[in-house]
Amino acid sequence: ASSCLKHKVFDQKSQNATKDLALGENIFSDAFKQVGAGGQATADSLGKSGNEMMAGCGTLTITPWDTVTWPKTVVLDFGPDNCFGSDLNQRRGKIICSFSYWFQQPGTVVTVNFDNYHVNDHKVEGTKVITNQGRNAAQKLVYNINFPNCVITKPNGAGVINWSTNRTHVWAEGEGTWTPFDDVWTITGSATAVSSENVTCNFSTQTDLNVKFGCKWIRSGILDINIDGLSPITVNYGPGTCDANAVATYNGVEYPFVMQ
Repeated sequence: ASSCLKHKVFDQKSQNATKDLALGENIFSDAFKQVGAGGQATADSLGKSGNEMMAGCGTLTITPWDTVTWPKTVVLDFGPDNCFGSDLNQRRGKIICSFSYWFQQPGTVVTVNFDNYHVNDHKVEGTKVITNQGRNAAQKLVYNINFPNCVITKPNGAGVINWSTNRTHVWAEGEGTWTPFDDVWTITGSATAVSSENVTCNFSTQTDLNVKFGCKWIRSGILDINIDGLSPITVNYGPGTCDANAVATYNGVEYPFVMQ
């Protein structure tokens, strides 16, 4: 009978799992923002400085370089060594995107792969598929993101995080300008992850996550997290300020932590 009882202690391993989830959310939202910026750069110039689009780091190449041939390969290359971006992230390696058509055109599909790509020394692997689903009732562009096979390898032998997600990003602000730095996205959906200490978590958005280009961290939103044997957990990313502070809550007790 005791095996059926839920553990009531939010132990360190489970707390570390919630921190891994926060880390993963920030890394994945960052990758999406970079792809979106690359899509804007492609639409703008076939021309605009890729340096601005990528927070002051790296180069952007578009092949073929014309306005009529599709699909296009867009490579965001941050170089072989860490580049410290204006958004306080360090990146190296490449994000390689295949665009079926313009990023802002309903129906466009973007297939994203990573070549030795690292964010703050965390290696990101897997294939992400982004589909433009057109505009919602508020006339904001909606994108479906399917990322079924992602692996984040933490630095210094600290383990790997495995991730599978299908979710929705809404381009809430900044679509009509040429700079990405006013872009704000809201995120809804669910995911399953296995933490670096082999804790399996299922989680979904209770309130939309809010991310902004140029901000390293998720600015606001609440996740509902389920770990086998535990009561439900929430993670609150804060009131909308760009900072690393988040709070996990378990059985009414708050566990503040600082996101990586």
